[in-house]
Amino acid sequence: MPILRTALLPDVEMLRDLCRDTFYKKWLSTNTEKDLHAYMDEFFSLEKIKDELNDQQITYLIAERTNQLIAYCKLNRNKSDGNLNANHPIEIQRMYVLEEHIGQGIGKLLMNKALETAVHENFDVIWLGVWEKNYQAVAFYKSFGFEFYGEHEFILGEDITTDLLMKKSL
Repeated sequence: MPILRTALLPDVEMLRDLCRDTFYKKWLSTNTEKDLHAYMDEFFSLEKIKDELNDQQITYLIAERTNQLIAYCKLNRNKSDGNLNANHPIEIQRMYVLEEHIGQGIGKLLMNKALETAVHENFDVIWLGVWEKNYQAVAFYKSFGFEFYGEHEFILGEDITTDLLMKKSL
């Protein structure tokens, strides 16, 4: 079983690499190299992740096995989208598992830790956006009791897609 913990500043380089690697591999088949690299340079730079690790509103939960990061979940506090109707929301902004570790229950461990964190910190709703054609992820979130409540556009370079918004009351 992997170790689950909160990412700390000394993890910044490994976390940056994990973010870039998982994102790139997941979206390469549906996006151009140019768009992927532009997105990763903006959102997965060393400086950006370092800033996020220092931000009290953001937490990276990480799964680690034999001193290697294999998965992460980024939580963003007090941010909402669409018709969320929540007083104290928390967002699962990203959740990725290295390809070779998918199907080993790591996503479930991360989701349970995210839900535990949200309940412990007295959030009333946890929410996320998921690409409408990511059927595996939609089914995963539904299995934890998330329900649809809206949608929004997600823009990655020249590619404009629809993210389904899902929430779970806590």
